[in-house]
Amino acid sequence: MRNHPVRTISRPSHWWRQAPWSSNRLMRPSDRLLSALIIAAIAVVALAIPVSATIGTSVYSSDRARIEQEHSTYQEWNGTVVSTPPAPPATPDIKAIKDVGPAPKAVTWTMNGAPRTEPLIAHYGAKIGDTITVWTNDNGDQVQPPTETSIAAVDGVAAAVVLCGAITLAMHLMVAVARNLIGRHNARMWDAEWKKKFQQHS
Repeated sequence: MRNHPVRTISRPSHWWRQAPWSSNRLMRPSDRLLSALIIAAIAVVALAIPVSATIGTSVYSSDRARIEQEHSTYQEWNGTVVSTPPAPPATPDIKAIKDVGPAPKAVTWTMNGAPRTEPLIAHYGAKIGDTITVWTNDNGDQVQPPTETSIAAVDGVAAAVVLCGAITLAMHLMVAVARNLIGRHNARMWDAEWKKKFQQHS
């Protein structure tokens, strides 16, 4: 029985004999095509490693620059979590008043000598009376706390791994589909040859 190029890919002694340029007469053109596809897939995956690393580094640099900008432009203030009166119901019936629920939380702090009270957009787990850090942007608007710089490294590594994994998976699927199609083609060719030889000897 002939050895299939993919099934013997893990046996180095068969690599050279099953290469597209091999002089093995038992190799069909379809087998050479499959070997060429395997070599191309390996080359693409090998090339995907430095490319993915470059893209991951780019993502890391971009995220880190954005995070550092946030840290340099955002300002922090000490604020206290308070409650704000609930909004009046649209219809003044008793049921609507009962369904209003508890008052939403807000935060009050002093910014440049002026007191401010705004709805809480961060520290959602804080309780009324807790002292929290309030972050504002250049316009003085309350914003989410700046991202930790370690997130940039996580994003960069994740981008590199996802891209390299996607390329590897795509190459694996390409080889698997090609192996299946070429295997069926070879099986039909073998059947045709056996039938031809049987007819010649009958």
